[in-house]
Amino acid sequence: MKTSIILAALMSVAAAPVFASDCKVTKAHYNALASGMTYDQAVSVLGCEGEEMSNTDIGGIKTVMLMWAGNSMGGNMNAMFQDDKLVSKAQFGLK
Repeated sequence: MKTSIILAALMSVAAAPVFASDCKVTKAHYNALASGMTYDQAVSVLGCEGEEMSNTDIGGIKTVMLMWAGNSMGGNMNAMFQDDKLVSKAQFGLK
């Protein structure tokens, strides 16, 4: 019984997103991002690189979705870039 509880806890930790950096974005960082920004400009605003969630190249249009950890428990944001231009962003729980 105890072994199964420990294994379940380890599996839930393993399923959580892992971020390579201690960088935590805020709502102010998120609000400072503007459509059309390049990825490098966004990184300059946010202070760190995002974790790549997906990457496609369809019909010569490269689309990359990235995620950043937020400054609150469970908070995060993501941004989608097409041909290195910010086309959409979303956030959850940023302060």
